[in-house]
Amino acid sequence: MRTSRSIHALLALGLATTAACVGGTPGGDDGTGDDDTLVTDGGRYTVADCGYDIVTVAGAEAPAPGADVLGASPAPYQVHLGFAGDPATSMAIVWRTDADTTATSVRFGEGTALDQTASGVTFRYIAGVGGVGDVVRMHEAHLCGLSPDTAYSYQVGGVGDGGTESWSTTYTFRTAPATTDASAEVRIAFVGDSRGGYDVWADLAHEIESRGADLILFSGDAVTVGQVQDEWDTFFTAAEDLLATVPIISAHGNHDLNSVNYYSQFVMPGDESSFSFDYGPAHMVVLNDTPLQASDIEGKIRTFLSQDLAANTGRPWTIVNHHRPIWSSGTRHGSDQTLLQQWGPLIDQYHVDLVVAGHDHIYERTKPMNADQVQATTATGTVYVVSGGAGASLYGTEPDYFTDNAESSHSGIIAQVRAGQLQYEAFRPDGSSVDTMTMTK
Repeated sequence: MRTSRSIHALLALGLATTAACVGGTPGGDDGTGDDDTLVTDGGRYTVADCGYDIVTVAGAEAPAPGADVLGASPAPYQVHLGFAGDPATSMAIVWRTDADTTATSVRFGEGTALDQTASGVTFRYIAGVGGVGDVVRMHEAHLCGLSPDTAYSYQVGGVGDGGTESWSTTYTFRTAPATTDASAEVRIAFVGDSRGGYDVWADLAHEIESRGADLILFSGDAVTVGQVQDEWDTFFTAAEDLLATVPIISAHGNHDLNSVNYYSQFVMPGDESSFSFDYGPAHMVVLNDTPLQASDIEGKIRTFLSQDLAANTGRPWTIVNHHRPIWSSGTRHGSDQTLLQQWGPLIDQYHVDLVVAGHDHIYERTKPMNADQVQATTATGTVYVVSGGAGASLYGTEPDYFTDNAESSHSGIIAQVRAGQLQYEAFRPDGSSVDTMTMTK
């Protein structure tokens, strides 16, 4: 069964705990996860309309349906989108409130209508190293059975006991086109490594929004220390206008530390660690290259990658997204030899079109590569891109034989993808162009 959260990821850290509530007044034992004792062993809730489970990791309590309770500060904030099912027919909405608010609902509809309602789930987690810190309240609602390539409006919030209401402003989103739509065209943003540079991230988010992105692929390291909630608050707040209207899917970065904060605030397919999905004409594979068990890189993650690529050879485009670059001329990290040895042969075997990573805080695009050889065209080679310029302090570059274009600059990418062509532009926070590329089939 598909899950929207990876329950295995933090269990190995031994963070499962029972702790006193430190972030607000408990709501009593009413089935909402608000018992006097905050049990943070994780848990599972089945979203019947969607056919998958919501699973929280150790460090968070079990998800449960919301109750008609509004706290002292119930206004929704840090609203952002993701998905766990088919992005053509589903959308997940995530938001924060004060710790005491458990009302969790969505009003939505096609176009400008708000004529439908859906209930969500809520849970809390403990931010901070070692399970000691502030309590963070999350709300999450999953909308399924939507129409492909259709604009929707929505508000999140809820109604408290006595009829008092608290709702967000009205936002919009658009579902992905159906994978059977041969004429579909989508715009995918690639960006990563915002940690410590959230003013730059805010500028890039504005630029991504202005360029009409349909989906954001983040290559990891949103924050410097994954357990520090203040950084996550800054990350989501800086880009809320974008993230409330365009879904974000993230690869795990080494600074994200497989933290409960990371897994609790994003909604993504599969186990939220290594997974795949189709978005229009593109088959997207997202990999965790800093798993809790390093041996998973050559073990179950490599097996997953092999099986997934073999099963999806018929898609027009295949794009892999992860954090540590297989090829990089960055002066801080450079090419990752372990990933080159373990994942590189599979990328070559199944002729992945594009691999996007971060980690080195630069922009770089390679020549088409197969094994360690430069290829004449993309017909026989894979293009590797480093897009690690979302705000973190920049590193230098030392262009190598595999480098086609490299620059030490903050930047993001928008790729325009249709069945016969993938065309992208890398751009700086002020909108000026860094690089362009066109691939055709």
